[in-house]
Amino acid sequence: MHIKIIIPIVSVILALGACGGSKTTEKPLTESNYRLRSTTSNHILETSIKKLMLETYGRIVPVIMYALDGGTTKSSNTGNSTTNTQENGVDEADRLKNDGTYLYVASTTKPSINIYSTKNSTKQDGTNDAKLTAVVPVGDKDAPAISGLYLTNNKLIALSGNNGYFGRQWFDAPFWSDRSTELTIFDVKDGTLNKDVKITLDGQLISSRRIGSTLYLTTRHTPTLNGLILRPENKEQVAKNRALIEAATLSDFLPDYTINKTDKGDILAPSNCFTSKYSDDTSQQASIINVITINLNDTRAKPKGSCFIGNVEALYMSSKSLYLATTQYNYKTQNGKALYSSRISTDIHKFSLQGSDINYKGSAQVAGHLGWKQESKSFRMGEFGESNDILGIITYTGGQPSTIASPARLFTLKEDDSKEDSLKILAQLPNNTHPEALGKPGEQIYATRFFGDRAYLVTFRTTDPLYILDISDPADPFVVSALEISGYSDYLHPIGENFVLGIGKDAIPAKAEQGDFRGAWYQGVKLSLIDVSDPAKPYERNQLIIGKRGSNTAVSFSHHAFTSLLHSSGDTRIALPISVHKNEQASENDTLSSFHNWQYDALFRYDITSSGDLYPLEKIKATNTSTEKYSHYWQYDRSAIIGDKVYYLHRDDIISRNW
Repeated sequence: MHIKIIIPIVSVILALGACGGSKTTEKPLTESNYRLRSTTSNHILETSIKKLMLETYGRIVPVIMYALDGGTTKSSNTGNSTTNTQENGVDEADRLKNDGTYLYVASTTKPSINIYSTKNSTKQDGTNDAKLTAVVPVGDKDAPAISGLYLTNNKLIALSGNNGYFGRQWFDAPFWSDRSTELTIFDVKDGTLNKDVKITLDGQLISSRRIGSTLYLTTRHTPTLNGLILRPENKEQVAKNRALIEAATLSDFLPDYTINKTDKGDILAPSNCFTSKYSDDTSQQASIINVITINLNDTRAKPKGSCFIGNVEALYMSSKSLYLATTQYNYKTQNGKALYSSRISTDIHKFSLQGSDINYKGSAQVAGHLGWKQESKSFRMGEFGESNDILGIITYTGGQPSTIASPARLFTLKEDDSKEDSLKILAQLPNNTHPEALGKPGEQIYATRFFGDRAYLVTFRTTDPLYILDISDPADPFVVSALEISGYSDYLHPIGENFVLGIGKDAIPAKAEQGDFRGAWYQGVKLSLIDVSDPAKPYERNQLIIGKRGSNTAVSFSHHAFTSLLHSSGDTRIALPISVHKNEQASENDTLSSFHNWQYDALFRYDITSSGDLYPLEKIKATNTSTEKYSHYWQYDRSAIIGDKVYYLHRDDIISRNW
């Protein structure tokens, strides 16, 4: 008897990731028209948008249920750390920026920037406190919170945006409607901010990067019209919506920009826009994905953009290329229900970067998806090769029926000279020549990183297999080694050429003989320094475990929380915030699954020598009030190293010490 289980979409995605081990033969991916098609006329773009708008808002839409079918900063001791980024030379937004003299902090409690000076504040004991010199509001008290900052030589950029419409679930098109992204750009001089310009862009910010004086933003714009009924409930409302949509012009649908509330215009030119197979798929949202550039040397110049109709969930950017990726959970509608197929794939679109110019280069589709952790999705990709023209991507396929007992796959891709607008898959792992599995059945991907001619992969269920992949020949990658140690890492960071630092959790295997089939129970925060000088024989050079079950580090939620600086002595100084949980006295009722009480938040500091010795320094504890029972803000903790001083940002307070 076949039983069809009806569950909401969020549960579907979780279930897809949990149902590994099937013996069903996986159907191979067949090439479809996933490449983007340049718009040759305003009429084509307008017709594509109207078709999706009519499907979304021009009919009575029942609530659909979903069914299952069967880098380290190099500096001298007088230098300063910068935001920890995935790629050198490609800056990322964060709540703390510094120029070596001033700290610029996005407040967690109000839309403002707090400025701290590190000059002339040395105490008698030799410590150096940062002095709050200014609080600069960004908008009024009801303005949206600041989501991140960028700092160049003479500009500070604050990113923020409204929350849009939250009346329906996240997968409804109205969820994305009426959203905007705001950039408040200040001139910076000697720790003083003078507002230069405010730019408002239609659309929700997906991600951003900065290279030199060019800011790159990816936004999602879901068009709406004045008077449009977002959820029509009867024929009269449907007729009204259809009339509004049919009467609208292309400019009514495309996103606008506004500079200082006066200068207004279209961000996009139709000649810079693309359609895709999803432009003709009425199951898709009427979303326009925009890649926008802003010249920070001329902030009053019109923002430039390219677009395509579709969706995007992750952005990866190197110094020369930008990649957009999104997972396609393929389904068909049957009797008012969405029926998922077992095959999940990821579309990848490549754009080349030349200052403010962005050019579409090609697309590809690979099996699997990028996981469920948004912060980690960009790390699933990396550009490498002699000309840095090869893309490596690691996907999770363990939730799909497959004859391959490997929950992860590596793909290498390159622009296809023989086929326009296409990326060619050069190789994948596992393959017939190298059948070694990447992970064991039931494991999931926890961390990935591309360094030079190697890729690193961590999978986990009971132990932490760290896989080292040789990608020096993109057409023939292979597994060099797999190191099994306790716990897992969900962030990997290179320390020099010979070591990789893993940050994650310790774990203790569950007792299957007692009926506990969980795999393992994670415990305290774990730092694992792996010697990879001989990639065929990696080993754990040092490990530290901080706190008990319940402890967390902000690094597991954002790599920006990790700070490092290469000192002139050759040592690497690192700092990371940890929220420590541990019971003062062990209880006879404590088990592997017991959560321990919160004790304190602190910045933990270490020196790592060139030979791999790891030396703990005195931690810097945050000040706690007597009424606090647990920590609220540890995910937003950051730090900066300036010269021989370290600055710990906890909530909106700065605590500083000599290193």
